[in-house]
Amino acid sequence: MTLHTNPRQISEEFSKGNFEFAFGHLSENISWNIVGTELLTGKVKVIEYCNNTSAYFKEVETDFRVIDVMVDGDRVAITGMAVFINREQKKTEVSSCDVYRFDDGILKEIVSYCIVTNKDNYQIL
Repeated sequence: MTLHTNPRQISEEFSKGNFEFAFGHLSENISWNIVGTELLTGKVKVIEYCNNTSAYFKEVETDFRVIDVMVDGDRVAITGMAVFINREQKKTEVSSCDVYRFDDGILKEIVSYCIVTNKDNYQIL
């Protein structure tokens, strides 16, 4: 396993859907709160959810954009947007904010806020 020790880079890759980049930095008891959707506890549960999400990403066209990154000590906050286009050419746009908390280079907590911004084509991701 290759370890990347830059919390900003780990956070950016995770926010862009490149989850595996962060796997070596997850705490065994990490908490990921996808507000209003899921509360995942533990490295195994988080990796399982990431793998399922990655499988979904392979079925649709994706465009991830990081808008802003803020770093303050052991915390990183990232705002961004994503566009998903499925096989039927239905487009879903999501604005997001992910807040990451690290402890000595280990990712302990993620809180994600995801809002579907094109309500005409609302679909659960």
